[in-house]
This record gives sequence, structure tokens and C-alpha cells, in this order.
Amino acid sequence: MTAFVISFVILILTTGLSTYLAIRGKKMDMKEWAIGGGSFGTLLFWFLNAGEIFTTFAFLGASGWAYSYGAPGFYILANVALGYVLGYWFLPRIWEISKRYDIYTQADYFRLRFENRWLAVLLAIIGIMALIPYMQLQFTGLSLIIQVVFHGAVNKNMAVLVSGLIILAFVFTAGLRSTAFAAVVKDAFMILVLVAVTVSLGAMTHLGSIGHIFSLMHQKHPSYARLPGLKPKVHYTSLWFMSTIMMTNVGYWMWPQQFQFTASAKSGDTVRRNAIFQPLYALSYFFILLIGFAALLTLPHLKNSNSALLALIAHSYPQWFLGVVGGAAMLIAVVPCAGLLLTLGTIFSKNIYRGVFAPKSSDRTVLSVSRIAIVVATAISLWLTLNSSSTIVNILLVAYSAVSQIGPAFILSLLWRRVTAAGVLVGSIVGLVGITVPSVIHFETSIAFTMNHGFVALLLNIIATVFVSLITPKPSEKAIEVGIASEEQRRGAYTGVAADI
Repeated sequence: MTAFVISFVILILTTGLSTYLAIRGKKMDMKEWAIGGGSFGTLLFWFLNAGEIFTTFAFLGASGWAYSYGAPGFYILANVALGYVLGYWFLPRIWEISKRYDIYTQADYFRLRFENRWLAVLLAIIGIMALIPYMQLQFTGLSLIIQVVFHGAVNKNMAVLVSGLIILAFVFTAGLRSTAFAAVVKDAFMILVLVAVTVSLGAMTHLGSIGHIFSLMHQKHPSYARLPGLKPKVHYTSLWFMSTIMMTNVGYWMWPQQFQFTASAKSGDTVRRNAIFQPLYALSYFFILLIGFAALLTLPHLKNSNSALLALIAHSYPQWFLGVVGGAAMLIAVVPCAGLLLTLGTIFSKNIYRGVFAPKSSDRTVLSVSRIAIVVATAISLWLTLNSSSTIVNILLVAYSAVSQIGPAFILSLLWRRVTAAGVLVGSIVGLVGITVPSVIHFETSIAFTMNHGFVALLLNIIATVFVSLITPKPSEKAIEVGIASEEQRRGAYTGVAADI
């Protein structure tokens, strides 16, 4: 009961206070609900983005992969740092486009850039297909947290149902602003927990210093720090490692919520500052991987590697500390999932419901449809969670494979005047087929040499997009100018870069 009470007090106080602060004095229209009115300053924007990056994937998935596989999980270290190299270049451009055309979904941008409503609908569907497994990841993590906090007294079905109700209650009323406020508390808790566990790890587990933990890993699991890691029969080769890093970094900013979150910033400079300093958060992965190794040395026979971090805390630390970690971990699942649900609801209502079925619907109706969509999406994600035994990292890699197929269309639309709607359409379909077929028939292609299937599909997508674009008529100049900055806009961007330097 000690762990349970502390965990839920942290969760309820954080979500309740965040909701109150978000709705106080605010008119909850569609723009406020979806992007916080586009008024977030540097600090709130920082925590909103950190909340979306450091999810249960980071907290539980990374430690679980360190526990199960060792070296293959190290690709996670490169994700944030490399992702912001690309993000620094085009996130300010996304912000400029969203403000100039008063849009805040990725599909809205594609509709304007290619003057094609149906292409926007297709890419909106791809985005939704990627968001569903990402939400499944959060529900998987949250249900594990509830089970560990209750010491197994609550079964998986009940834990998954409770997690769905918690997230729905949080996101239904207050929108993105409440998510950003909750992210501030979530990040503070996460950093404090990771530092506290790392400092006390040796004493509480009797493994000794950090250096001794690595020495023990080398003695007992000598293959842990080199590919293919702890399970040599699994094809996590160097090619898989490099192709996974490239695929995930193309997909890093293709998540639909990233466009929506960028639109919430007050200025382009806010976005640039965030891109410069946000990669510092990647340092936290060192602590998470270390805890995964300590769990392997302390509890070598866990049935579920996703629970490695929490199982270690439950085994070696007092109940009150498990309650604090459980509360922090719940926030780490709830806050990002709220952002994902908001994005999915906005895309469905604006780009599918209004874009196809009811073009003249009012903003109030669109907001209602958004809320209905998040209930349906939650139900689907819960069903997938109950019928899947995949690791958290594997679930995310599936989602990344899907969302990275938007990458060629988006990046080329900002760089190449010649890219066409037909090219994007064919490329996206080729990419989706490329990630679906190998998974359905369980086919390891010899041509790919064990490369990540999502990366192979991405290459095919790029080739198809470029080829079809070259043989089809280019878009109008008006459409091209939506994505490709004018000389005046580029000079403004260079001024922003100089100021940051």
C-alpha cells in the first residue's frame, strides 16, 4: 500500500494541477486544445519536447534492451543527438509555415504543398498507423508499472484497462497545455530518480561501484558490449545497427506530433534554442543502460525484460522509494501518450473527418470529433497491448519503420522544387509495402544483409519518389513556395543561426 499510495498521489496531483492551470482563464477552442494557442515560450516548449522524447521507451525500453541484448541497445544513444542535427535545420521552417498558413497538422502542410487533398489524407492515415503502436508502447509500459507497484496483485488485463482510463481522463479536457505543464514535473522526477538510483546502485544491490558493475558484466557476459550482443543468434549485426540509426533519424521528426508541437512555439528562435540544448538529455541514457546491466547481474531470470528497471527497484529498494519511482514512471507514460492522443485526434478530425466527410463542419464539431477519435484510438491501443508480447523497443521500431516512410516526401518538399504529388504517393505506397511484406511472411532478405527492414523500405521509397516525380508535371509555383523558402526567408534563418552561435 505504501508504494501504491505514493505513486497515485504523485500521478493525481500532477495531472490534476496541470489540468487546472491549463484551463484556468482559457477558452478551450480547437487551436488552444491542439497547440496551446501557439504561445509556448522557451521553457514550456523545452519540457513539452523532452516529455515526448523521454517516454517509457527511454525509461523502461532502453533498460530492458540492455538487460536482454546489450550492445544493440546502444543505438539509442545516437537517436537524440543525431536527430537534432536535422531538426535544427528544418524545425524553424516548420514553425514559419505553420504561422504563415495558420496550420498545425502535418497533413495540412502536405495538402498545401502538393495541392492534393487525397494525398494529405493518405499521409494522415500513415501518421495515424504509426501513432497507434507508439501509444501501445506507452500502455505496455504503464501497465507494467501498475503491476510492479502492486507486486503482481493486479493482472495485466486490469492494469491495461486502468492505464487507459488514467490517460483518457487526463487528455480529454485540457489539451496540449496541460501536457506541457505535466511534462515539467515528469522531467524533474525522472532526472531525480535516475541520479538517485545511479548514486545508490552499488550499495543497494551490493554490486559495488559503477566501474565494478562493468567489470562484472565483462566477466559474466563478455559479449555484452559488442555486436550482436548477448544473443548472438539474433541478427543484430553492424549493418542492422547503422541502418537502424539512419532509419530512426529520418523518422525522428516525421512523427505527426512533432509538427503539431513545433506549431505550439511562440517564435522560431524558441525552436532553435531547443534544438541546440535538447540533445543534453541523451546523457540520461547512460544511467538507464547502467541500471539495465545491474538488473541483469542481480535478477538474471526475469520473464519480461521490459520490467528490468522496476523489478530491480522493487527487489533492492524500500517501498517508499518504489512508490516515488512508480509515480515518476507513470508520468513518463501518461504525459507522452496524452500528446500522441491529442495529435491523432486532431489529424483525424481536421484532415479525415473535415477533409473528406464534412468540409463545412464548425471548429466546435471538429473538437468533439477529436475527442471521440481519442477514445477509439485508446481502445485500439489497449487491445493491441493485451494481445502483444513484444519488447517496448521492438514496438517502437515497428512504429518508426512506418513513420519514416513520410520522410522522403517531407524532406524533399523542403529541398526539391521538382517533387510531385504522384511521386510522393507512389513512394509512400512502395515504402509501406516494403515494411509490411517482410513482417507478414517473416522473410529475411539476403539482399539487405540483415539491415533493418524499415531502412530498406525507406531506400525503395526514395527511389520511387524521385523517379515518378521526374516523369510527372511539377507542382505550381504557389505550391512550391509553401515548402521552399524564399531568399528573404533564408536570410532571416541565417540571422537566427548567427544569433544562436
